[in-house]
Amino acid sequence: MTEIKRTLAESFKELVKEKGFQKIIVKDITDRAKVKRPTFYSYFKDKYDVVEWIYVQEIWQPSRSLLEGGYSHEALRFILVSMEKDKEYYRKLLNQDGQNSFGEIVKKYIREESEKILRENGKKPPHRLLTPEIMAEYLGYIFWFLIKRWLSSPEEISALEVIEVYQILKSDSLDNIFKK
Repeated sequence: MTEIKRTLAESFKELVKEKGFQKIIVKDITDRAKVKRPTFYSYFKDKYDVVEWIYVQEIWQPSRSLLEGGYSHEALRFILVSMEKDKEYYRKLLNQDGQNSFGEIVKKYIREESEKILRENGKKPPHRLLTPEIMAEYLGYIFWFLIKRWLSSPEEISALEVIEVYQILKSDSLDNIFKK
């Protein structure tokens, strides 16, 4: 990782916090980083690429070894606590839509890693319709649902509270949750 790439990413994060994702153009990023516009394109395709690179570097890569080791709870905790440290930045990314949106990035990485782990564990699915692809897609959507609800909540909710909710949803059937 070069220092220039990191500087561009940090400039982008600052701008997202100040202006929101939609209002940023590449010139804003390069002006803030004090580099020429072509320099940006030496490292990134567009601002969506910057979002993905930041997520992978700061959140996904460090948590991946935990997932691969079977420590999914610890990986989730790491992801959410790391995002909480820069919550303003991640909140501003919620307004992104489309195929390269922050939500699609999060779901993609969860889905790919989950599918890989499910295939490697060798267990037979509990039902023929619960293929590794379907289960991985489901996990990606659940994880993104929790992140989106957490970041968009008007209440101040800690990452640890989100983990508690995840544990309840993961461990209890709907029948048990709604029983009196």
